[in-house]
Amino acid sequence: ASLAFAGPASADAADDNSLTMIKAAELGCGQGPFECPTGDSDMIQIGRAICRQLTHGNSTLAVSQAIMRQKPGVPPETIARLVAISKSAYCPS
Repeated sequence: ASLAFAGPASADAADDNSLTMIKAAELGCGQGPFECPTGDSDMIQIGRAICRQLTHGNSTLAVSQAIMRQKPGVPPETIARLVAISKSAYCPS
């Protein structure tokens, strides 16, 4: 499960919801372990990529493990929170 991103993200209600939850969990740009060279759109892209992986048949555990491989040193509970937020915001069904 790769979290490759393509193109800029355009904001919508799900994006706003995701960013609100990410910032409340102190995982937003400048708060958490993820770099945001282009600002909040980076966190939006990460959230959308996580949901794509989940909707393509990958389990929450598999997606979390893929992120752990890409971001060694990030605490597993931090990644679990990010995956849960992304799932809630972008693929709630």
